[in-house]
Amino acid sequence: MKKNLLWALLAFAFLSFLPAAGLAQLTGNVVNVQALKTKWPDKGTMAQRDSLVSLYVENVIRKNEHILSHREYTHFFTASNQDYLVIEEYKDMAGVEASFLRNTELEKLGWPDEAKRKAYFDLLDSYFENWHGDALYRTNAKLSKN
Repeated sequence: MKKNLLWALLAFAFLSFLPAAGLAQLTGNVVNVQALKTKWPDKGTMAQRDSLVSLYVENVIRKNEHILSHREYTHFFTASNQDYLVIEEYKDMAGVEASFLRNTELEKLGWPDEAKRKAYFDLLDSYFENWHGDALYRTNAKLSKN
């Protein structure tokens, strides 16, 4: 997931070059949908993967004031169960960019020892393919149900 974060940050940096006037006319929150593919390392378990993801959510995502909502979905009901979606909501594009910077700060606070941080992310990354897809959406505030 850490490697995918770098690519997502690059994509959002590119979007920041779009004309501000065009983006300013948009209303509603910004939603990032990141598609990942899971894999199973040797002796890996769903319980361990979920524990690693939960640790990241507790140490980083829930402490990030720029992330309005965060959901993770795993594929359900068929034999093809590699799909894994991470959906996050932000107030605007500035919030998206600020959240990536804040995530980096919180990762360093959550795992202050660089070697332990690297070991944690290497283990977490072992549960995901080195691939991801991103899509940005805008909520339609008039049609949203809270």
